[in-house]
Amino acid sequence: MKRRSVRTYLNKPISESDMGKVTAIVADAGSPFDASVRFCVVSSDTSGERLGTYGMMRGAKTFVVACVAPGSKDIEGAGYALEKAILNLTAIGLGTCWLGGTFKRGVFERAAKLDGEIIVAVTPIGYINEKRTVLERIVASGAGARKRIDFGELFFDGDFSKSLQEDDSTLSVCLQMVRIGPSASNKQPWRALKVGDDVHFYLAKTPGYSGNKAFGFVMQRIDMGIAACHFELAANELKMDGDIVISDPKLTTEFEYSFSWQG
Repeated sequence: MKRRSVRTYLNKPISESDMGKVTAIVADAGSPFDASVRFCVVSSDTSGERLGTYGMMRGAKTFVVACVAPGSKDIEGAGYALEKAILNLTAIGLGTCWLGGTFKRGVFERAAKLDGEIIVAVTPIGYINEKRTVLERIVASGAGARKRIDFGELFFDGDFSKSLQEDDSTLSVCLQMVRIGPSASNKQPWRALKVGDDVHFYLAKTPGYSGNKAFGFVMQRIDMGIAACHFELAANELKMDGDIVISDPKLTTEFEYSFSWQG
């Protein structure tokens, strides 16, 4: 709940102690998907090149780069793993910001020394400068950063014609954690259908969204990885039985099946 996008950082290096924590966090950020995700922590001070973000970040010199080898759930796996890392980076007091397109890919690809992989996304990491720039305020406002689609428009019961009612159940809490998650351009493309004890998650692609075409993969698949991360971490915290599985119920729907929570 505390995590937000940070675009303005203090101009100070991350301490040796905190860098040790960063290393441990990215090493532990796996996913339930069959995806070969690799994290690379890079810095403008050591890469030999300026790690550019088209002026979107201020004061950030260190970045976590999410690289993944091609596979069936590669993008979702990278999304899950990077969001897990971001939540744990937030917990130790570092600022982060999901960047899927507004960074100079060539520079980051060289810094990450790719080996048949692609870069799915990056995040700056650093100490938060509470004096937000005008640009940061404009970007956050334009994206409606804190606005969320109503619960009943995202989550359904039995079929997609019936909204799931929000209550104080463990399932509702887990779905609320999905609802508050970050997504590309804040499009919130996740949809979930409860069928018995199972919950099936679907991608509602945004028609004409440029991010789904510009980089050789459907960017909104990252968001499904984020949804899986938020749901599973919340479920584990609340000790709700179940696991993330790939078990497409083959329903007739306009949405694209992504994954399931099998209770």
